[in-house]
Amino acid sequence: MVTIRRDTPFPSRQECDLEAFAALVEQPLDPADYPLADRITQGVPTYDASALAHGPTADAEHRTALRDELFRALVEGPGIVLLESAVPAEAVDRASQVFWDLIAAQHAQGGPAGDHFAKPGTNDRVWNALEKLAVTDPEAFIDYHRSDAVAVACEAWLGPRYQLTEQVNVVNPGGEAQHPHRDYHMGFLTDDEAERFPLQAHRLSPLLTLQGAIAHCDMGTETGPTMYLPHSHKYELGYLAWRRPEFIEYFAQHRVQLPLRTGDAVFFSPAMFHAAGHNRTADVHRMANLLQISSAFGRATEAVDRARMVHAVYPRLRSRLASGLDRAAAANVVACCAEGYAFPTNLDRDQPVDGLAPPSQADLMIQGLDEDWTPERLSLELYLHGERHRSAVGEDPPLFGADEDGGPAIAESAPPEPALVGGSLGQAARLTVDELLAQARSGLRRFAPEELATKMESATAPGPDGPLVVIDIRDRDDRERTGMIPGSASIPLIVLEWRCHPSASYSHPAVESFDQPLVVVCNEGYTSSLAAASLRRLGFSDVSDLEGGIEAWSAAGLLTTEPTEPKP
Repeated sequence: MVTIRRDTPFPSRQECDLEAFAALVEQPLDPADYPLADRITQGVPTYDASALAHGPTADAEHRTALRDELFRALVEGPGIVLLESAVPAEAVDRASQVFWDLIAAQHAQGGPAGDHFAKPGTNDRVWNALEKLAVTDPEAFIDYHRSDAVAVACEAWLGPRYQLTEQVNVVNPGGEAQHPHRDYHMGFLTDDEAERFPLQAHRLSPLLTLQGAIAHCDMGTETGPTMYLPHSHKYELGYLAWRRPEFIEYFAQHRVQLPLRTGDAVFFSPAMFHAAGHNRTADVHRMANLLQISSAFGRATEAVDRARMVHAVYPRLRSRLASGLDRAAAANVVACCAEGYAFPTNLDRDQPVDGLAPPSQADLMIQGLDEDWTPERLSLELYLHGERHRSAVGEDPPLFGADEDGGPAIAESAPPEPALVGGSLGQAARLTVDELLAQARSGLRRFAPEELATKMESATAPGPDGPLVVIDIRDRDDRERTGMIPGSASIPLIVLEWRCHPSASYSHPAVESFDQPLVVVCNEGYTSSLAAASLRRLGFSDVSDLEGGIEAWSAAGLLTTEPTEPKP
């Protein structure tokens, strides 16, 4: 990066200088500066990454040297590297099938299809492909994201605790080339907006994100793979220059275009001028998975439900470890899946104990793998982790609008703030999980599967306090995976207290009375105990849960049915 001397800290588009830009871009590259590269391809250091595609190798010294060399290439060098065979082709093909199925579903559903730098509807997009792959095919997610080649590139630019987001882009036959551009963060602003930020923000923006793309098909130049302008990331005024005609023309004359094979990965600075090429073929649907990798200190492009991803991936990852998957490869999967940074959090209830930061979601996932937690145990830990992160307990904004004076319009029957057993949420955070469960189960009736089945058969006629209600608190993915107990009601854990309050307009119609018998069901009988205790604290007098959860119910040979959607 060349620093420009100026009288004002706020840059202007009128300062953009094509000659200064060209002087940066046309500097020669010395292959001797990249001794680990196999070759230089059109000014881009190119590496054979096949040895790292399945996870880390035993050669830690080489890994460190590669990370350092990638850093130099991305920051001080051309700003772009090519890692050939970074992801196994068979893993890419399996993920591609998931993405094609998602695209077909999008077509069937219809509706608008937006894009960042292309005409809407021209390409096919799978937004938030990371989460969708994780919940659709966790095994494919693991094999795709265990690559240490991707991890090394991410660490070279961002260090640890990076956050991945992915968007699959398919440029169909005849798809037009894009105009050159810079990307997230500052690249998504207009010129007028960008001029309002001081130059230090222009310098900072590209350091918070690493761009990448994994080829999901063979991409000859005729298919229009992405065009790049090496060294252009060093021009400080680039976020104001990329729309200017003279810079667009310069890009067209000097850009490079890298042919790729399935599983190859390109990583580059988001400040590099780049643009998708023109797909001149009649039959190739050029598919690439576009990676936006964010620093732990930045904001990711997409909102990703990482807890949902952890719930989907963890059981398979735990099983794969038991079958011999390398722990370092598993750690790469965790990095792509879970939130790795502890902040922002509620420091009233999530105070650091053994350091300067509390545990992150990724820390819990790694601990669970190391200590062989059941998925139910991890689910409980993540629930507690999420509760510790919530702010202003008891002081949340009104959920139900405002009254005529502008105050909260909450009925007297509205449920109190959910609380964990054992006192306030702050106190619960200091308990061990075993202590928490012991308190939750104190005085709690727990049904064995056969007992509950008999109870349900004998409860065909409603009692004076209403019929027995079996409440399934699991999320949709778990209900679809294992089915439900016949006749049970789906009330997800996240809305349990609100939907069970019997006298409010938003309550579940099956719950009629505080004295009505309720039986809570989860996957393995842990979270259900916590939820049952919460309902008891809410005022229900006859609450129990299913010991062993739906897993024990199925193991006992008892019938399950297709899942039902929660009632509104």
